[in-house]
Amino acid sequence: MEEVREERKEKTGARHPAHQATLFLEGRLGEEGFHSPRLPRGLRAAVAGYALSQPEEHRGEGVFTLWPRTDEEGRLTEVQVALKLKRPMEGPELVVHGILLHADGRRFVVLVQPKSGEAFRLVLGRARGFTAFLEPRKAYRFEGALRGGRLLAERAFPLGKWVLARKGGRPLPEPIEGDRNPHLEGRRGKEPAPGEAKPKERPEEAQRPAPPEPESPPEPPGRKAPPPRKGPRRDPARVWRAPEEEEAPGGLGLPPPLPKGQVMGLVGEGPYYLVLRPEALALWWPKVERLLPEFPRRHEVRWYPDGSRAVVAWDLEALKVWYKRVLRG
Repeated sequence: MEEVREERKEKTGARHPAHQATLFLEGRLGEEGFHSPRLPRGLRAAVAGYALSQPEEHRGEGVFTLWPRTDEEGRLTEVQVALKLKRPMEGPELVVHGILLHADGRRFVVLVQPKSGEAFRLVLGRARGFTAFLEPRKAYRFEGALRGGRLLAERAFPLGKWVLARKGGRPLPEPIEGDRNPHLEGRRGKEPAPGEAKPKERPEEAQRPAPPEPESPPEPPGRKAPPPRKGPRRDPARVWRAPEEEEAPGGLGLPPPLPKGQVMGLVGEGPYYLVLRPEALALWWPKVERLLPEFPRRHEVRWYPDGSRAVVAWDLEALKVWYKRVLRG
C-alpha cells in the first residue's frame, strides 16, 4: 500500500506541478519599504513571505524575489517582496508557471494556481519577435523580463516536460520562441533540427522498385493535349497552415459580475471594481464622476461594450471610504 501511495504522489506531482509567478529585481528593503529603480513610480510594494516573517535577515540591498500582479491590460499593479537572494541570480528575470487561458497577437492570459493562497490571473505581453502559437488550456513555463512597467514573455516550455527534466527523468525540452513551437502535436510533421541529418532509408526500401506510373488514357481525336504544367506540383496534403487562434473567453471584455439583482457595487479580489450596470448610470454616474477628483489613490475608469462602467482601484479601503461618500451624495 505504501508503494502505491508513493506512486500516486509522484503521478499527482507530475500532472499538477506547482504554479508560481516570480520576478527577480535588484533593490533595497528597509523599514520604510522596498525600493527598486526598475519598478514604476508609485507602484505598491508590499512585504510578504520570509521578508515579512524574518525581516532582519532580508533587509538591505540585493536581488529580491517579487510576486507580481497585473491588470487586464498587462501593466504591473502590485508586487509582494518575498525574500532576498543569498547567491547571485542565475536564469531569467521573470518566471511564470500557469495554465494558458487565452493567447492573441500581443498578450497571454495565464491562470496561476499557487499551493497556498487564491488563484489569480496574470497578463503577459509578447516580447518583440515572439509570435509562436501556444495552445490554450495547457500548462506552460513562461520566461521573460520587466520592460517599461509590463511583464513580457520571451519564450515558453511545456510545464509538464520541463518539470520532468528538472527531476532528471528526461532531457530539457526545446524552448518555444520566435515563430517556432516544436511541441505542436498532430498539426505538422516533425522536421529535423538545423544541422541534423535526415533519417536514412532502409536498405529493403532502397532496393524495392518504384511502382509503375498509371498510363494516361488516350486523347480523343480532335482534342489537343493541355500544355505541360510549369514548376513542381504541390501536394495539398503536405501544405501546413498555422492553426487559427481561439477567440478570447467571453468574460474578458466585461467587468466582474455583480450579485443577482444588484446594479451597482464593489467586486473583485485585486484590483477592486466599483461596477455600475447600464440601469444605474442615469442616477449614480453623475455623482461618481463629480467625486472622482477627490479619490485619494491611483485609479482608472473603464467603459465596457455592454454599457457598464467601472472605477478600478488597487486600495480596497480607500475605495470603500470613497464609495460611502458617493452613496451619501
